[in-house]
Amino acid sequence: MACMTEIALQRTYYPTFFVARVVNAIIGIIEFALAVRIVLELFGASASSSFVAWVYSITAAMIGPFVGAFPGLAMGPASIIDVVAILAMIGYAILGWLVVRLLMFIFSTMSMV
Repeated sequence: MACMTEIALQRTYYPTFFVARVVNAIIGIIEFALAVRIVLELFGASASSSFVAWVYSITAAMIGPFVGAFPGLAMGPASIIDVVAILAMIGYAILGWLVVRLLMFIFSTMSMV
């Protein structure tokens, strides 16, 4: 019976899954920040607020590569739908998926050697 307990307590380390979790966590943080930006712009949050200004400044670097692709859609006098941020969310999700797949391929070929 003690042998079964020892086997059950052994943990196997899989670097592929660890790296995939780290990449997914980073992409999740980026996606969350962009979602907060979209909600703030949708509700017309004032950029003079320190929190809103901080969110806009952090996410400005993230949407930088996508700026100019599409104009924002005005929903009212102060609220807009930030199409660029939505495009950035899609782009980062695809990029994260590709990075995880590439790392899984690299680690699987290394284990075959």
